[in-house]
Amino acid sequence: MNNTLLATTIAVLMSASALPALAQDAAAGTDVGAGVNVETPAGDAAVNAAAGADAINSSFNSVTAAIFGATDTDLSAVTDESKVTIVLLSSLSGDAATEGADLDSAISANAEAMTSLHANIDGNAAIKAKLEAEGYTSADVVAVQSAADGAATVYVDDRS
Repeated sequence: MNNTLLATTIAVLMSASALPALAQDAAAGTDVGAGVNVETPAGDAAVNAAAGADAINSSFNSVTAAIFGATDTDLSAVTDESKVTIVLLSSLSGDAATEGADLDSAISANAEAMTSLHANIDGNAAIKAKLEAEGYTSADVVAVQSAADGAATVYVDDRS
């Protein structure tokens, strides 16, 4: 009987000492065996960011923000293999009266940056071809957002 009690006590102590290590492995997002993988908040944020990368923000405010960043847009990563998406300003979500007026003000205030942006677009064969295929030119573009993977969202003013 003493042997059974001793064996049970040892088993309990051994499993209890393994729990902190198991918990540390789980917190680090590693595979703790038995096919279970515990994600960390940082891992969840990375997954959410990756999922959000494919989503296109098509609001007046997002385009206005992109216009103010137009001089910093590097289009060199956009190639024929890149995903180029054209978003028409007439399709934007938000209050067209108020936010549309803010957008027009941003376009006017950044006329010099627009000239530079149009020249950059004319120098990028992939974006230029996509625009021409849709019946637009670089002069119709008010902003471009590009991603590290070469994907680009091109905002075209079709409101005329």
